Amino acid sequence: MYIFEEIVGNEQMIHQIQKSILKKHISHAYIIHGEAGSGKKLLANTIAKTLQCQKQQATPCNACSSCLTFDSKNHPDIFYIKAEKNKNSISVEDIRQQLIKNMEIKQYKYPFKIFIIDKADTMTISAQNALLKTLEEPPYYGILFLLANNVDRFLPTILSRCVVIKLKPVATNKIEQYLIEHHFAEKENSSVFAEYAQGSIGKAIEIASSETFYEMREDIIQKLLSLNRKNLSETLLMAKELETYKQSQQFLDLIYLWYRDLLIYIKCQDIKYVIQKDQQKNIIAQSKKENETSIIKKTEAIWQAKQQLSVNSNFQLTMEVMLMKLKES
Repeated sequence: MYIFEEIVGNEQMIHQIQKSILKKHISHAYIIHGEAGSGKKLLANTIAKTLQCQKQQATPCNACSSCLTFDSKNHPDIFYIKAEKNKNSISVEDIRQQLIKNMEIKQYKYPFKIFIIDKADTMTISAQNALLKTLEEPPYYGILFLLANNVDRFLPTILSRCVVIKLKPVATNKIEQYLIEHHFAEKENSSVFAEYAQGSIGKAIEIASSETFYEMREDIIQKLLSLNRKNLSETLLMAKELETYKQSQQFLDLIYLWYRDLLIYIKCQDIKYVIQKDQQKNIIAQSKKENETSIIKKTEAIWQAKQQLSVNSNFQLTMEVMLMKLKES
């Protein structure tokens, strides 16, 4: 529906945006940044739909011709810019052909001509420079939304000419509530999805809808339970087996979550604080073999591995080192 009432979290920021819309204090360019699945597209589309709504209220009316046309994905004055040739980056030609050329023509019918650039932080330097002139001398009807995971990839000249909106992680309890209310998860497993999503409703929906999530989690937990029984060659083989999850690398969050639950149980001796309650028997049994100090060391090893993979370290070597630390701690 793309209405502000459907956006979960970031309430104060949403209120400020709606206030600006009502007062008509709208910038010509915004950078919306946050983690993948944080709701960047949802927010940009909601603002765009509201700005074009003929009722000119703080949220779309969903009844006027603009709202109905938007919902049919055929709005004549809202454009989506994307990479055409190289899917990994937005080129200068993409910006010139899809945006600059189009911006020269006035809006067709509605108040603004709005351009939404997904993955705008993948724009090449030349593409950013080409966009700069439009940002410096925007037409009165033109509004840009640049969606990004990493604002550090923008030129300082781009950043200085845009209003930057940072989306904060959504509270875990709100994600749980959203999953239950929208029938993505049952109450008993919503906490696992919400915690694993790390503040991202989009990520929570993705894993709750995934047929392979539980299989991956079960595989990871069984590997961790058997780790202390493995010899060196078997441990190295386990590192090789983890390459199955190399593409997402989110399996490290599952490993971290397992040790988090172990630590909580060891400290509190109460299963109600454990997120993965369906693993109660394994957690209680494993807690008798662990101690607080060793688990803290293990979580540090996981964090180090995650940092190393983020800078493109050798995957298997990183996993070997991590598993050895998990085994020895």
